[in-house]
Amino acid sequence: MLTVVGLIVVLVGSAWVREPGFSQGGFASHDVAGILYNAMVLEHGGLPYVDTLELKAPGSFYLAKWFAGPEARDISRFQVAANLWALLALACVAGLAWRLWGRLGAVMGAGLYALHDAHLDSMDANYVTWANLPQIASFWAGIEALRVRSERWRPSAWMLAGALAGFAALCKRPDGIVLVPLLIMAFVGDGGESLARAKVSRGDGWARVLERAGDPAWVLLGFGLAHLPIVAQYVAAGEFRALFEGYFVSRWGLRYLGAREAGLAASAWEGALALAHFVGLALVLAAFSCVRGVAERVANWRAGVSAQSDQRLRELGFVCAWLLAMLVAASLGFRFYKGYFLAVAAPMCVLAAAPCGLLGRRCTAHWVPRSLALALCSVLVVRALLMLDHVRHDRAQPHDLGGRRIAKHLLDHTEPDDRIWMWGWHLWDVYPLTGRMSGSRIYKSLGILSQPNDDTWRRPASPLRFVESEYSRQLIADLEASRPAYVVLGSTVPHREFKQLHAFLDAHYRRDRRVRIGRVQLWKRRNL
Repeated sequence: MLTVVGLIVVLVGSAWVREPGFSQGGFASHDVAGILYNAMVLEHGGLPYVDTLELKAPGSFYLAKWFAGPEARDISRFQVAANLWALLALACVAGLAWRLWGRLGAVMGAGLYALHDAHLDSMDANYVTWANLPQIASFWAGIEALRVRSERWRPSAWMLAGALAGFAALCKRPDGIVLVPLLIMAFVGDGGESLARAKVSRGDGWARVLERAGDPAWVLLGFGLAHLPIVAQYVAAGEFRALFEGYFVSRWGLRYLGAREAGLAASAWEGALALAHFVGLALVLAAFSCVRGVAERVANWRAGVSAQSDQRLRELGFVCAWLLAMLVAASLGFRFYKGYFLAVAAPMCVLAAAPCGLLGRRCTAHWVPRSLALALCSVLVVRALLMLDHVRHDRAQPHDLGGRRIAKHLLDHTEPDDRIWMWGWHLWDVYPLTGRMSGSRIYKSLGILSQPNDDTWRRPASPLRFVESEYSRQLIADLEASRPAYVVLGSTVPHREFKQLHAFLDAHYRRDRRVRIGRVQLWKRRNL
């Protein structure tokens, strides 16, 4: 009973911290506007990667279509759904820790995770939030598959784990790396007296490998089945190539990954600093679990005791593999943005809650390092609470007032069927705020009309510069064909370097000076 009360307190406390995410209803991250715009495309019968030149995975676009209101563009409803989704991820962490470590581990894991998640996802509805729940649930499903005794249900359990990993990849491609620890679990792990284990004695070498490959095959099948509905939609429309190039290959994503020029050592140092900054508390606690787990494993190895005989130690190793996979995902591109560490927080907090951890009943650390670590953790808890208070206060403030002013002006001077076009990351909000569609499939330009962003979690980006390419020529062709009612140029984009665009504007548009927001330029079609 006390465990349930403790978990309820953690959940209610997290919901209270997230209150601005339920009530503020504005764009804190302009990436979310890209999600809603693609949902609008789906709502209008179009397809991302076909009607938009898109860099992101498509899963959240479909979630927005379901959760963002009847026109798939209501940011308030979408954020409410995202914060409920995040609370469900918190409950999932608690459930997983309970299954692994018991009731005390559940409260510790959930409480520790609640000190991190609202800060890391900024109570927003971004890609990291939508991918986090299925990647946690996929690992939990893998743990349950390991423990299944019935050969009848074992394949279904592994398929479910793989399908959830596929769902995570559809929401954010790097989070699909949870598939790797799942495959390791399926190949080397065994839940006990299973039929496959009983057959090991009938053969060895490749025969044994093939026997053990059965469970990983079910995982891969589930991963593939998660993609089937979207693949079928594109195949039916005759646009599978667009999905393949936009999602499975993503040339633009590869350009993004290769945009950083820092050396490996410098990038590793950046990653270490980011890890300590964003999840330092969980890192300290998880380190004790890792050290104790390794010590036990070494002791068992010297004594000739199989790891299979200690289920807790074996599952601790799987959690470590999960954590390592998510650290790799957070390091892709070497930007180490805050939101990337949301995926790291779940396995790290589960690991920190292990019985052999600093606060666990099986901790055998000497009192000196234990006391020092507890003192450090006390400071880090206070720091985490201050960070939650800061993000709660910041999230309660509107961050999209400029976009709303522009959207109001466009709503007053355009018709519902009119097209518009925006150039500027902070202007993407205007598409869902107005419900107007883009005059080009290039509805956002970062990394397409300009170089990929090269900022990191603590270093600002280089000034944008215009990059002439096939996409800039495609944009002009699209704008010539659609003649959008308004073209809006942001204050930081290098539009003056884009001579063809200004020639197009000079020929068909005039400046609309009735709305002044910094150096943002509104160009209105002459015959509007």
